[in-house]
Amino acid sequence: MGIREELESRFGDNFSDSLVERLSHTVDMGFVPELVWSGIKINIIPDYVVYPKSAEDVIDLVKIALKYDVPITPYGRGTNRYGNAIPADGGILVDFSKMDKVEIDEANKIAIVEPGATWKLIDIAAQQKGLQLRTFPSSYDSTAGGGIAGDALGIGSYEYGFICDNISFIDMVNPKGELVHLEGKDLAIACGAEGTTGIIVKAGIKLRQFSNTEAMVISFDDFDKTYNAIGEFYREVIPAWHIQVRGPAISSYIAEKFKASLDPGKWNMVRLYPSPRSSIVEPKLYRIAQTYGGRIFEGEWTGWWSFNHGVNAALRTKGLLIHQHGLIHYTKIKELIEGLEKNIGKLGTLNEDNGFDLDIDLERREVLLVNAFTQASLSPVDKRIIYELAKNTLMMGEYIKVGGSMLSIGIFVHKYAKNRLSTMGRTFQELGVDRYEEIKKYKEEMDPNEIFNPGKVFDPKRRAKAVLEIVGKQQEALRFRFGIGFAKALMPGGEIEGYKVAKRYLDIFVDYALTCIDCAMCVTVCPQFKLVPQWPYAPKGMFDFTRGVISYYELHNSVDIPDSAIAEISGCHKCGLCDGVCPAKTPISTLLIKLNSLVAKKIPEEKVPDTPIPVKYNDIIDENSEIGLWLGKYVIENPTVLFSSLELLKKLGIRIKLFNTSNDSGFLQYISGNGKDLTEIMKNNLEKMKNISELITLTPEDYKAFSEAYKEYAKFAGVNIEAEATPLELRLLKSIQFEGNEEITLHVACFSSTYADDIIKRLRDKGFKVRKVEGCSGAILEKNIGKRADMMAKALGEKYQNLITLCPLAAVKFRSVGINAKTLIEFIAEKVGVNIAIEATEYKIPQSVKDKISEIINNEIIASLSKRIQILVDTVSFVSSGEVEYKKIIEPVITEAVDEAGNNILKKIREIIDNETSGKSEAEKIVIKSAFIKELSAIIMSLTLQPIIELIIKQVKSNTSEDFDQRIMANAILELLREKEDSLNKSIVNL
Repeated sequence: MGIREELESRFGDNFSDSLVERLSHTVDMGFVPELVWSGIKINIIPDYVVYPKSAEDVIDLVKIALKYDVPITPYGRGTNRYGNAIPADGGILVDFSKMDKVEIDEANKIAIVEPGATWKLIDIAAQQKGLQLRTFPSSYDSTAGGGIAGDALGIGSYEYGFICDNISFIDMVNPKGELVHLEGKDLAIACGAEGTTGIIVKAGIKLRQFSNTEAMVISFDDFDKTYNAIGEFYREVIPAWHIQVRGPAISSYIAEKFKASLDPGKWNMVRLYPSPRSSIVEPKLYRIAQTYGGRIFEGEWTGWWSFNHGVNAALRTKGLLIHQHGLIHYTKIKELIEGLEKNIGKLGTLNEDNGFDLDIDLERREVLLVNAFTQASLSPVDKRIIYELAKNTLMMGEYIKVGGSMLSIGIFVHKYAKNRLSTMGRTFQELGVDRYEEIKKYKEEMDPNEIFNPGKVFDPKRRAKAVLEIVGKQQEALRFRFGIGFAKALMPGGEIEGYKVAKRYLDIFVDYALTCIDCAMCVTVCPQFKLVPQWPYAPKGMFDFTRGVISYYELHNSVDIPDSAIAEISGCHKCGLCDGVCPAKTPISTLLIKLNSLVAKKIPEEKVPDTPIPVKYNDIIDENSEIGLWLGKYVIENPTVLFSSLELLKKLGIRIKLFNTSNDSGFLQYISGNGKDLTEIMKNNLEKMKNISELITLTPEDYKAFSEAYKEYAKFAGVNIEAEATPLELRLLKSIQFEGNEEITLHVACFSSTYADDIIKRLRDKGFKVRKVEGCSGAILEKNIGKRADMMAKALGEKYQNLITLCPLAAVKFRSVGINAKTLIEFIAEKVGVNIAIEATEYKIPQSVKDKISEIINNEIIASLSKRIQILVDTVSFVSSGEVEYKKIIEPVITEAVDEAGNNILKKIREIIDNETSGKSEAEKIVIKSAFIKELSAIIMSLTLQPIIELIIKQVKSNTSEDFDQRIMANAILELLREKEDSLNKSIVNL
């Protein structure tokens, strides 16, 4: 058993080595990916991702890592700027999303938390007990584990200091796999060590009594007055809770973008303080304002914590934002400004390549956290970005010159670690502890093989040595005359190859991913992430995945993203909650719909036959009826719903014109943006529906098409829509009398949200207690593609024992993973005593058959390509022509190979289907064949081609003595296979 097998055996669904999971954990708020794109080969792609749920899980994980000598990187929310939570040498990424428990000890005013709990979650739990956090990072949605490991500074630090001034104890798993308890001076081993000495599994965070918070602002015309006011706060020891100073350019951006109570173009000093202290604080504030010529006015408390990210968001809308933050004594701030002005431009000005602005937090020990922002003229994917990022090094140097340090060390500033941990981090200095020496000694004794978070805090000796190139490369850029600008002028620019490749796979989604500021606010509100707390299922994780694609290509010169990966990251509920909280105002849900459409276009249009309708329903089927019943192609997968519907309509005595399962509403064309085909389908359907005034639908997908898509496209097509679409559930709830008093859990599928509230109201009117739950079941795009659908279905099943759903396809998905689920139509039928005649059964393809299909596809593609090895060998001399030209040369060869493989695959699958359908009724045969078409499509769209291509390249190499660029050949074959995959996928409808 190897490490992969051991991890999977121990952690099950909480382990993954999928590319989606791995690429979603390669980004934080800093510039590590861009450095990788610039040529510094830091291996930021983890090999495995594990989601522990307990301290015991972490202990076992560490023991496995030690056994196989594989590094571990702890990950919270990825909101830091120094690469702390990003792997620097692959290995195991430990994501703490599933360890987020919070317990409040009211007597001792302590929150006992797991590392994955966010500060927001802790604060809310504390406030329910009349308490609240003393201090927390400005990234309110970051995790406690990350804040403690980095010894962060933020909101409330003017009164309460650093995070680690407010920690009562830490439980951590050390590099020997032992659980240790730390208190007092021993906390120095973990606080600020960034996970290099141990992995935090529990911590005690000190709380304060809750009180309402007041906010006041003093605006000053210039920095000299602001500086004097800062000094006054320290000299007078004004009992505020938090003090923030925002520069003129930043103040203008925030006032504009967030409607904040700031004076645009001025230096704004924001003071937060508990309401009971108003009589002490406010007179002193007015005196300071009067003494130094400031204008004083009331501010706002709500939302202030988010504005550090708000600055990033506002500035990134105008281009790449270069950001550095460090710690200095407040008396050194003018020296820092002078140094920055010499190199970057005028303070308070933010233009491309000119000027900078500051955002400052006051810490209680006369220490300032100074955030310096400057704009760049280059795109993050410009080949010259390394020279722009050199501004980080430049700014870093200015902080050090005035005796300061960086706020965090991460992979960037190892040589300044002592300065940060001991000189500027006075938490333990006041206890007589040299924190740097304590951490260094512990690391050397306990982790000589650098298993824990290698490449961070200390210079790596064994692993992650590529991080040592960062400062050297940036210093090299600064050595040019006029520094960065001159270097940029000499070096040719242009988009990096990884970006171009990512665009081919993900289209416009890539561009928006580059503007994501990694604040993780979207993660907090995401209902799917709450249900399945795994990173690819959160909006930030989806954007991180996209940047990870670029990094993977730049590290490996190739990347293969199957359609299943795209479906998996974009298969969310599209509820839009993330849109509302995103500081960058990114239209996340709209982008995900567009990303879905890329997959939808590739799903083969299955030719579904009509379902045989028993003669006993002839008395309700009337070709002249003005009421239509649309069965449609999607309901064929759940025949129980089909026949339940007919029975209910028969009971009601409603005569309907039947549109059987061979009919297609055009839903897939709608969500894939294929307006031309949708228009043709719509015209044909409207012709069939002449004289229909009401069209009853059974699936949310068809209702969406008729109620929304048709109305939208009818204007352009010049046609009239006479029929009004009605979900059958609503028709039944209006027409059938029944009552109940039990509690039901109603699953609202993606496309039923527009009428779900009406249904819930009517059910409650009948006496039912309805609990509404949302979550994508993967009914259409993710039915068998990727694992999101199964994960969501299992999570809903674990949380709710019995589910009633508005989607017939969701019911099938839920039942396929062992959940007791039924549709609302079936539920109503049971309630009114309808005898449901089931004429066909659901069919689930056995796993052994699925494995056989996968084996057939792989083997046939390999066999057809292998037959043409000699032809590929004969073309190696043309590889030097470049990827584009070489693709043209071998395209006929690859096309022929894929066509041959496709024919052989279909032939063998037909044999399997014939065997499975032997002796079955016609209705059952339809269901079984449909299941095979979808399964085959899913396998093709999930196919990972990299191993196949590596095998073919190996065969080519063994048959030629010529040297050739293997990367060009591999990428050319990969692109052609992906292009031809569509034709292979669409041919399966001929089964």
